[in-house]
Amino acid sequence: MRRIRRPMLAACGALAVVLLTATCSGINERSSSAAALGAGPHRTGSLVQADALGNTVIGGDDGTALAFRFRAAWTGSAAAARFYVIKNTSERSGYSSGNGGTMRVSLRADSGRAPHRPVGPPLATATFRPDSNGVFPLLRFNHRAHIVEGHLYHVVFQNIDSQPQRNYVSINGLYSASRLGHGPAVPSGMAVLEKDRDSGWFPRRSRPHEFYLPILEIVGARPSQRAGLGYMEVWDPKPIGGDAGVRQLLRTPADRTTRVTGAWLRIKREDGADAPLVIQLARSDGSALASATLSPGAVPTSDAGWVHARFSQPVSLPGGSEVTLGASAGAASSYEAFPIRKGVDYGFDTTTYFDSGYAQFNTGDGWLGWDQWGGHDRHDSDLQFALDVG
Repeated sequence: MRRIRRPMLAACGALAVVLLTATCSGINERSSSAAALGAGPHRTGSLVQADALGNTVIGGDDGTALAFRFRAAWTGSAAAARFYVIKNTSERSGYSSGNGGTMRVSLRADSGRAPHRPVGPPLATATFRPDSNGVFPLLRFNHRAHIVEGHLYHVVFQNIDSQPQRNYVSINGLYSASRLGHGPAVPSGMAVLEKDRDSGWFPRRSRPHEFYLPILEIVGARPSQRAGLGYMEVWDPKPIGGDAGVRQLLRTPADRTTRVTGAWLRIKREDGADAPLVIQLARSDGSALASATLSPGAVPTSDAGWVHARFSQPVSLPGGSEVTLGASAGAASSYEAFPIRKGVDYGFDTTTYFDSGYAQFNTGDGWLGWDQWGGHDRHDSDLQFALDVG
């Protein structure tokens, strides 16, 4: 293969209660530094999509380099970056070879126009040996780089080993087989690009329609300056239909009323399912606040895809409200949805994921947090969702 990419469903090696922080006029400093919370003034939620993890070999036969693009959330310093390094395990191979090589990580400016590639000399650099820095290193640059709020930048990964074809590791990102449906905007202008030995920079994909997002945290000089995308794996799906359903628990900010006009969910329809999909905003006791019914044909079957429900009447939620966003259907096993895991156990800051709620499922015995990796009723994942708020 020209480029190695091994998507992993729920691949572990690393890795609840959410604030609706977006308003019509903007977002505060804390929330503006969060990719997962600040994609725009009218939407909030996890906002991202993923089917699995997708690795990119840094070096290897193609001499591949990788770039994680992001939009600066403050004017000031960028001091460090956290990301996901993946190596071979006893069960999986193809991620690494030899001693892992030597990785140079640099912060670079953006070209300012499509395809928005890295340009110019490094604004800051750091070098590390992957075999001794852990899976989710927080790598500090050799000096703080100056960044400007709203401008695009790139974290670039290069293998500078003398034999990069033999000594290499991979960097993990979030992978989707396709981007179906008109989904919410990608948080903070984030994207993944790659560059082979004899090519320029281009969007990361091994096949048409693939879609990648970075797993990345940028750390500034102040405690409040954290930005990026701290979702770090995808969990197993749960069915929707009959007695089964999924929902996202939410808590609104205590200091203001939140007005919700619609919702987004990323869902897959089972082949042949013909029961309508119901998306409902409800109180924590299950009583409905608003709902919308979507025809089965509006939900993709080949892969998961985004669906949008606009409520007939906006819902005003008092500060501190505890509500749920759920999906149901009349016939059993009509749809399925799967959550993405927050990097709470791996050092990612709460501003890099949705931190005021978590995903639940119900197969007929009551609502519980997801079960995964032997855990029961876990509170560290979110549905792939967004709310239209104002």
